[in-house]
Amino acid sequence: MPPHPDPTLSYRITIRNFIGITLMSVLIFVIGGVIVVRLDPSIFTKERALLDNLLWFSLLASVGVLASTGYVLASRTAMGWAIIGLTRPEARWVLIAVSVAAALFFAGERLDALMGFGIMESTRASYAATLESEVGLIGLMAVLAIILPISLEIYFRGVLFNFLRPMLGLEAAIGVSALVYGLLFFNPSIPVYMAYSVVQGAVFCLLFVRSGSLWTAIVANGTLSALTIAKVAWA
Repeated sequence: MPPHPDPTLSYRITIRNFIGITLMSVLIFVIGGVIVVRLDPSIFTKERALLDNLLWFSLLASVGVLASTGYVLASRTAMGWAIIGLTRPEARWVLIAVSVAAALFFAGERLDALMGFGIMESTRASYAATLESEVGLIGLMAVLAIILPISLEIYFRGVLFNFLRPMLGLEAAIGVSALVYGLLFFNPSIPVYMAYSVVQGAVFCLLFVRSGSLWTAIVANGTLSALTIAKVAWA
């Protein structure tokens, strides 16, 4: 299916689809987490390296989202993964996604520096130990710039946004899905970080809608994460 500027899918994601994907993703994550902790009780503890915890969290979340979405939607419709927008994007939209992510990063970074929100300082402090080695840096890039963006975009843009859009309309669906996405990054010590994440979610939605391919949102999400890691690593 070629990309098109405004993807109106012939199959609507129903509430049963959405609830099924959500519950199955959570179930797979919990069961996988219990198995992993059984095998190694130190996982997900403060004594364990942050990169290890992030890697296991990302892998479990990705397996849950991919398996549940694939079973509930992709394997049951003729459209396959195209039902959530996973179609090949035009090359120009990949470049646009990278450019938009870079603009979003630099705007946020400058605003953070001028207003003293502390977003970069908090991120640097969280990943300081991991960034001390090249292996840690590469691992963090792989997790935050490749693995997580795929699962996040499939669920929040591919499933949630496509589910809300027929019911609420384009603008409201963008707003609601972006708000839910922002809640994932709520930090009571830095409340503005949630607002920044809501903006990110809205931008990723717009890239998806305009390009017709979910891959542009994934590329933008990954690029933004990669730039953030690079900034805190080499600042």
